This record gives sequence, C-alpha cells and structure tokens, in this order.
Amino acid sequence: MSTDFSFRKGTTAIRAVDFIAFVADHNTEQVLKNYVLEQAMPHAHVAIGGIEDAILYLSKIERSPLFLLVDLHASAMPLSDLGRLAEVCEPSVQVVALGERNDVGLFRNLLKLGVRDYLVKPLTVELLKRTVSVAEGKINPVVQNRAGKTIALVGSRGGVGVTTIGLNLARRLAEDTHRRVAYVDLNVYGGAANSMLGIQSNNGLMDVLQNVHRLDPQYVERTLVAKGSRLFVLSSELDYGAPRPFQAGALKRVLEVLHDSFHYVMLDVGNHADPLAGEAFNHASRVYLVADRSVHSARETVRLLRYIEDRDNNPAASLLLNSPNAVTAGKVQAADFMAAVGRSVLYEVPFEVKAVSIAENLGEAPDEKAAIGFNQAIRRIGSDLTGQDMAAERTFLQKLGIRRR
Repeated sequence: MSTDFSFRKGTTAIRAVDFIAFVADHNTEQVLKNYVLEQAMPHAHVAIGGIEDAILYLSKIERSPLFLLVDLHASAMPLSDLGRLAEVCEPSVQVVALGERNDVGLFRNLLKLGVRDYLVKPLTVELLKRTVSVAEGKINPVVQNRAGKTIALVGSRGGVGVTTIGLNLARRLAEDTHRRVAYVDLNVYGGAANSMLGIQSNNGLMDVLQNVHRLDPQYVERTLVAKGSRLFVLSSELDYGAPRPFQAGALKRVLEVLHDSFHYVMLDVGNHADPLAGEAFNHASRVYLVADRSVHSARETVRLLRYIEDRDNNPAASLLLNSPNAVTAGKVQAADFMAAVGRSVLYEVPFEVKAVSIAENLGEAPDEKAAIGFNQAIRRIGSDLTGQDMAAERTFLQKLGIRRR
C-alpha cells in the first residue's frame, strides 16, 4: 500500500487519490492516518491545512477524490469558502466538514450546499468508520447528491453559430474556471464539434444511447473523447440514411450518469425538430438560443421560445444574438429584433473577420488578441452561467494591455 501523507506546495502535478483530508491540528491528522491504515486505503492524502490548501491541491489534480474531508477551523466564512471549494470539485465528490462547534444552523446550511456530513472534534477512528463507508463507497448518512447542470444550446436556424459559441464556451469553462465539461453533439449523423476541436468521433453517443441499461460512470467515461484534462466530447457519425438504433427516452439515463462526473453537460442541439432536442429541453436547467439579425430568425425565435419554455422543468432560456457573417446593409437592427421577439438579448457576439474561422479549421481556440471581441463575449456568457463576476474578463484585458472604458 502506497499511502501519500505528505503535501508539498511546490508540486505541480499530483496523482489522483481516493481520500483527501486537510485538518488544522496534528492530533486530528494522526487519527486520520490511523483510520486510513486500518481501512487499507491504497491511495489517500492527509495533511495539515485548511480550505485554501484543499482548493490549491484539488486544482492540480485531473480527477477529484471519492471522499474529501476539510477542517473549517481557520475559516471565517465557511459557507463562502466551501462554495469556492465546490468550484474545483467534481459534483460526485462526497464532502465531510470538520469543526469545533456543535452548531445546528451551520450543519443545516452545510447540508444545503451539498456537504454530506458535519463532524465535531475530537475526531475518532470509530466516528470516521460510522461516517465513511469505504466498502460501499459512500458517506453515511447520505444526503441529496450534488449534480452537474445540463445546458442546451440551439439555433433559431442553421448556420447561426451554435457549435462555435458552444465549444468556445465549453473551453472557457474548462480552462478558466476548472470545471469538468462534457460536450454532447446531438447530431447523430455527425455534427461540426469534432472537426472544430480537431478530434475524431468514436460513435460513443450511439454506444451509450443503445446500452442505457448497462450504463455506469466507468462505461460512459470510456465512450468520451478527451480534449485536454477537463473537456470531453460525446458524439456519433451514423451513415446518412441509417436508422437510429436507440429508444426514445434514452438520453435521460445518459445525462444522469454524466451529472455525477461533470459540472456542466452541454448539449449541442443541431435540429430542433429532432426528438432528441425535445428530450434535451426536458432535462436542461438552462437553454441558450442563438439567433442572427434576420426576419426569419426572429420568427423562429418566437416559436422556439414557446416550444422550450412550455415544459414541466421550466428551463431558463436566454437569447444570444450572433453575427456569423460580415455586417451588411439590410440586417435587422438589434433593438428591432428584441422588440419583435419580446425578449431582451443576453449578449451579442460580434463578427470576427477571420480569426474564429481559422481557429475552427485548425481545431484550436481563437487567438486571444486576434479575436478580442469574440473571446470577451464568450467570457461574459461563461460568467453569466457560473454566476461569477467579470474578474476573469478584467484580467484577460489587462494581459492584453487593454484598458476597459
């Protein structure tokens, strides 16, 4: 058994472990070491530290642990700190908080955040054994699990740039906010996502949709194609004219499994008349509807908004106005477009002469300086989605030497 009990802050690449604990005192540290040895955990990390150390450590590993124990001793704002900790954890991580106060109010607030349990010092091996069930891989008692969010992106018509916006948004979420993102291209006959990322489809989407009765996290992980350490793609390329070899309703189970391992599951809805599109809207917590400044797009936007929002799950729908082509005379003005659809535009994505097209053909992210307006719009959409402020955008502009007016 190789148990890792040390933590070096200068380390840049850290092997993933199953159990991680950061505690404030040596007595508690020793209890945890005894517990890990007694349970014969092959991969564990126990160290002196607090939430800040846990955030730093978790941001350096590619996969989050199964169990995470954090000491709230040095935290002046534990709820806020745990919220930041959640940003670097996968939704499936089972978190136990440790403190010195038997505070029922704090305990309830922690449960609302998704923390599985709150233990009061002094900690003992027996208390840990009653709380953490290593054999079953769960915390007892188990409260409602944290789960990732499903985000659907759909266009008012073809060619408005849904995949361009969706993939770049997924990249930003994965790179700037350290979220794990699964991008699902729902065009079963082959969408543009793979070519824009420079990867090949392995028909994983067909695999999981046909085998929903066998799905578990490991099965789904094998069907994903990685683009970096935090962005993964699920797609398929059926032959044109081939039948769809899966049953209606299969997407629901696929999303349930993905939610356990990813902060965001982004669904690229290619054809809004496809039955998979209806299933995507049924399970989405947020829908981004992309339109351009044309009369046809305005008309279809009205119809689509009605179609999307008339559902039991009541997904929040946001309108994005994109300019996939050069601005020419005769296009509908943004103000007139909003008046026609009766809805404000969340953000308008500006036209880029060639930087975005070049990046898509190369399977790369758009150059930061060559596509400033586009990248800035994507960051704003990401901030809207995550609820973060525009600090990332300000940092981005400062790096480019641009002063925001």
